[in-house]
Amino acid sequence: MRPLRLFFAPMPSAADTVARAAAREVFPEAEIVEVASVEEAGRWEESSHPELLVLAPTDPETAAQAVQMTDAVGLPRWAVVIFGRGLGDLADTVPPEQWNAPLVGRAFRSAILQHELLRENLRLQGDLRTVAKRIRHDLFSPVGCICTSSQVLKIVLPAGTTPSIAVMVRNIEDSSAEISQIIDRVSFVLRASADPAVPMEVDMSEVVADSLEQLEREIRETGATLVRPPAWPEVFGVSSWLQMIWWNLLHNALKHGGPKPTIRLGWTAQDGGYRFSVTDSGPGIAEDARALLFRPFDQLHLRPSPGLGLSIVHRLAGLQGGQCGHASTDEGKAEFFFTLPARPVRAQGAAARAVEKKKSAAPLRMPAAS
Repeated sequence: MRPLRLFFAPMPSAADTVARAAAREVFPEAEIVEVASVEEAGRWEESSHPELLVLAPTDPETAAQAVQMTDAVGLPRWAVVIFGRGLGDLADTVPPEQWNAPLVGRAFRSAILQHELLRENLRLQGDLRTVAKRIRHDLFSPVGCICTSSQVLKIVLPAGTTPSIAVMVRNIEDSSAEISQIIDRVSFVLRASADPAVPMEVDMSEVVADSLEQLEREIRETGATLVRPPAWPEVFGVSSWLQMIWWNLLHNALKHGGPKPTIRLGWTAQDGGYRFSVTDSGPGIAEDARALLFRPFDQLHLRPSPGLGLSIVHRLAGLQGGQCGHASTDEGKAEFFFTLPARPVRAQGAAARAVEKKKSAAPLRMPAAS
């Protein structure tokens, strides 16, 4: 591990002795700095190496103040370990019965490793937000210009234009629309991954209606027949994410459901939640192709994939605590489904939960460094 700096605030002699022994054992090259308070530690110039702040038994306000301290780029400045109990929801704590050098050393090492992972996670979340925003902002305008130009060409081309030119213009229009669609879907899933939302009560009938409205032209052009249940349940989820799930499943059915497809939308209540499905009238999925379905979005770079849609469904269903999959009907037709839990679930990793701890701590203003 890289050299690091340890800030030691005043603490009971028993804790101080153990803390110093643990520091010498696990971080023999560490710089140890004695400070009187969190404020004093914050006035020290930031180090290029990891930092650890060790506090005596303290109050929630001081603990929150320590956890909320950020560096010059807005990332959590240091790992925090508190000797005492009752503040485990804010920082790593070491209760009195564990005040011995081996256990404290493990606590120090664990806190530093988690802190480094948290910082890296926050940096990657920032990368996702940046990519999502830039590809949407920087690419939509030129692609929109290409699409508009192709539409103008269709209008101004003379009536005797050769069919090959007309086909070329139509290809330009279709390709630019497809690029815009890919940009929109990729930026959407990147934003969802970077900023997990809290599921709320949603009327699924409204979500399905919005998705069908967006696909109105495709439904008309394919001559599809839609069969829907008479009513839909209210569920816990993220409305925009559910709409994207339905859009992808319906788009997939329209694309692969055969000529003038019949598409059945359905749902059933099941233990602990709901199961929603889209079944088309196409030839079904070949057995050797089923392994390619619902590949995790973060693994699409590893090998060729048939498309983005089902991977997006996989990611968005998982973020809401649900699952997705494929089944064959008795007639051999393809059924794609996703599930939602009956109760809201905040699906997020340890690093994201640590961020929430920092957000939920009482906001405090730190004094300016002297």
